[in-house]
Amino acid sequence: MKKVLLAAATLLTGQVTALAQSESSSYSVVSRGGVQNTFVHDYQAIGINPANLGRSTSLVSFTVAEFGAFYSSQAFTRKTLKSAMKLASDTSIGMEERIELARAFTSDNVLNLGADVNTLAISVSVPKIGGFAVSNRQRMLGHAGFNKNFSELLFLGQDASMFDNVDPNKTLFVSEIFDGSEIKMSWVNEWNFAYGRKIMELPLVNIYGGFGYKYLQGLGLYEFSAKGGKVKAYNAFSPVLDANYDDYLDDPKFNYDSADGLLNPVGRGHGVDLGLSAEIIKIVKVSASVTDLGNIKWTENLLEGQDKGFTLSQMAEDGANNNDFWKDAGKMARAIVDSALVFTPVNEMKVNLPTRFRFGAGVKIGQRVEVGVDYVAPLNKAPGNIASDFVGLGVDFSPIPVFRLSSGVSSGAGDKLNIPFGFAITSPVYEFGIGMRDVTAPFTKNNPGASVAMGFLRFKIGKPQII
Repeated sequence: MKKVLLAAATLLTGQVTALAQSESSSYSVVSRGGVQNTFVHDYQAIGINPANLGRSTSLVSFTVAEFGAFYSSQAFTRKTLKSAMKLASDTSIGMEERIELARAFTSDNVLNLGADVNTLAISVSVPKIGGFAVSNRQRMLGHAGFNKNFSELLFLGQDASMFDNVDPNKTLFVSEIFDGSEIKMSWVNEWNFAYGRKIMELPLVNIYGGFGYKYLQGLGLYEFSAKGGKVKAYNAFSPVLDANYDDYLDDPKFNYDSADGLLNPVGRGHGVDLGLSAEIIKIVKVSASVTDLGNIKWTENLLEGQDKGFTLSQMAEDGANNNDFWKDAGKMARAIVDSALVFTPVNEMKVNLPTRFRFGAGVKIGQRVEVGVDYVAPLNKAPGNIASDFVGLGVDFSPIPVFRLSSGVSSGAGDKLNIPFGFAITSPVYEFGIGMRDVTAPFTKNNPGASVAMGFLRFKIGKPQII
């Protein structure tokens, strides 16, 4: 388990497409670039704004296996991405390509990635009582940023410039030499319940309120960060991820969870969502919510690293003296972990959920067009939270009743300017669609990325209510 940094580096350089979405599995949300606070209703309001359940559009609505995935980077170009893919396939690359990769990865926003799956979600609207919804959801999110020393060591090994500028026998600390670097990821299995209803009715304004509760099963947590002279290093992995804990099994302080169930959570917690929304003259909508208030307590397979320092001479001794780049970089990364970060078992650790504030405003223009704007701000720096504020504008357009086009523009959350697009085939009882967060991302020279969300089993039962 001392090799966790190496494993994370391998993920970032070689398996980017494996964990490839945004904060929602809903194709309609992704089609608007993440704009959603005034658009979502029925079970789609779970985790976004539970107040919108008070204005559900169907008596019963449900979906099965709706999913999405994404990755993005403000560091890559198409050329460096190709080099990284060559590296992932164990292909030898030259010094020039190695230097280019080291430069590209020297960024506080190397990579944002995630996957989001609604295995099942259902909502029921009860007249005069309100709307109820339940769901099961898998959320996997990650973020990475490297400073110059970390990136050069990862790609250049013993050719990194830090070997020329630092006394090889001087004790160095991760908190200093890698200041500004971080890798964060989380995988959580959510069981959600949400309720919303109308709480005030005025001549021109209806106001709705709602709350959501989630029971959380933590399946994976990883953080390595060196910021402001302090290091955070901890991890906990479910047996389903097949992590190697052999070095710790004889330690009485290590609370080991072996594989004896389907997912085997190693952390458990609770979260709350709160929301308000208003509908003005049945045309204008305004919504605000705070989501993911709470934490997860990780209690099994939990390790925490301490920064004990290292010397470059030790790393050089462990480095490979050959021209095979991958082996060389791998041994150098492993040398850091083995000599600098000492991992020991801990009994428990509470980690906050990625709490966010959301605000939205929207307007319906006739029966065919709806426009909305969203603003989302991270309220903490918990693993899985967005890196910066998000803003976006989304549009739904139905040229005919059974066909809907969606698009808009969005930016922030550690990402570049996005132009989303998607479509849906709709009927009174069935809907399916596909959405992309940014249609230009796969073709841009700089900062390429990819995103997709789709669902083919979305159903509605009962005559929609007029909202």
